[in-house]
Amino acid sequence: MTERYKVTIQSQMGPREGVLTLSYQGSYITGSLELVGYVNMVQGVQAEDGTIRLFHPIKTAVSTIPCETVLTPQAGNLRGISTCEAARMQWEGALLRQKAQEESEL
Repeated sequence: MTERYKVTIQSQMGPREGVLTLSYQGSYITGSLELVGYVNMVQGVQAEDGTIRLFHPIKTAVSTIPCETVLTPQAGNLRGISTCEAARMQWEGALLRQKAQEESEL
């Protein structure tokens, strides 16, 4: 199954909007975060309680910052926090599209 979310990340430079795409293979997750003109690859796991833990960089014009993000999905929305070096950033997201794996293979 693949999900796409419109996300807003509250960075030190103000809110940044992007698109988070998550593809699930059991509890393993891969995908991408499109943010400020860059595509960042993400990978992680989904816990039994539904919590999503992602590991990914956030690229900017001046640097690439490694991050760990913990998100909680609820009723088509995401909320969570990224921890990146010395910074913490709040996330909010809304489901844009969901596609079952079986549908994509037809």
